[in-house]
Amino acid sequence: MATKIRVEIEPITPVVGAIISGVDLREALDQDTVAQLHAAVLKHGALFFRNQDLTKQQTTAFLKNFGTLTLDPYSKNYKEGVPEDEAVRDYETFNDNAKATQFWHIDSTLGEKPANLLSLRALNLPGSGGGDTCWGSMCAAYDALSQPVRDMIDGLEAVHSDYRTYALMDPAYRDNLNRGLSNIHPVVRVHPETGRKALLVNALWTEKIVGLSELESTSILNMLYTHAAQPEFTMRWRWRVNDMVLWDNRAFQHYAVRDYEGRRTLEKGILAGERPYGPKG
Repeated sequence: MATKIRVEIEPITPVVGAIISGVDLREALDQDTVAQLHAAVLKHGALFFRNQDLTKQQTTAFLKNFGTLTLDPYSKNYKEGVPEDEAVRDYETFNDNAKATQFWHIDSTLGEKPANLLSLRALNLPGSGGGDTCWGSMCAAYDALSQPVRDMIDGLEAVHSDYRTYALMDPAYRDNLNRGLSNIHPVVRVHPETGRKALLVNALWTEKIVGLSELESTSILNMLYTHAAQPEFTMRWRWRVNDMVLWDNRAFQHYAVRDYEGRRTLEKGILAGERPYGPKG
């Protein structure tokens, strides 16, 4: 039976992140609670839940409140549906094999349908400390651009591929990457639920802007990457074991800080997305 609870929401910054209290994710949630959390993730981008000691089945049940579970859209095993007992997986990284995480990125944008929402839960953390993760609002970053720049990029499209990522990936994960996968997405995405505009480019997957020279494309992309990484649009989370985060991959980027020694293991869940569209369709 679903448990009705009182959700407490504490914003971390004005533009990204909120700590959620009063929610035990081991229990089934009533529809009002689900609706509050759904509204909160749209508003704050990343929701953090402390002390969530869950089984994979409980994580799966929680995520199903917000969409359809899937695999990484860039995986060669990707399909529209996935058995529930295969959807939530553990990802183990070490400092020297996590090079692909040292870029601000939006997950799986080289896929036709990048993930909508994602979750991470900390299972094992390095004893040396470190291993934080940062999140940033691509809506706030877009809104802060000058009007002439917004007018220019609203109609642009960019190629997303594994042009950079493959060489940076842990060899244990390389075989799972769908080599040669490439898709074109708008540089600015219209969020399908909020209607807000968000930057949809990232230094990990975005290869080039369509129709521009290499100099033009590189200059614009580097400007957008630098702009979006400013502290005004970002936050940093220091993990504790059994912390969980649920975030909106459509409008928020993230960055895993590679400053730790030893092993870090996070449990990851992915909710299926749809093809992005821009201000001009």
